[in-house]
Amino acid sequence: MSNEPIPQDTPIQAVRAKITINGVTTNRWSLHQPPLHKVEFGVVCGDQGEDKYYSDATPSGGGWIQISDGRPALNFFKPGKKYYLTFTEAE
Repeated sequence: MSNEPIPQDTPIQAVRAKITINGVTTNRWSLHQPPLHKVEFGVVCGDQGEDKYYSDATPSGGGWIQISDGRPALNFFKPGKKYYLTFTEAE
């Protein structure tokens, strides 16, 4: 990996970010509905190695996804762990 700037008009097929899971909260909006789980994340910040590479490219940002109760994806995300997030264009 290189931190060298590249021209903005360089065509790319995907953008990859490195994120940290900040937390998972559970909300129940109704007694008649199953709970929903909100996974919140932010981009990795760091000044060494791969974390520096990602921090230089995406110095700030974050987001969340909401997962339905009982879905396997909920067990995948662990607060404090780092993950890669890849953006590709959808058809």
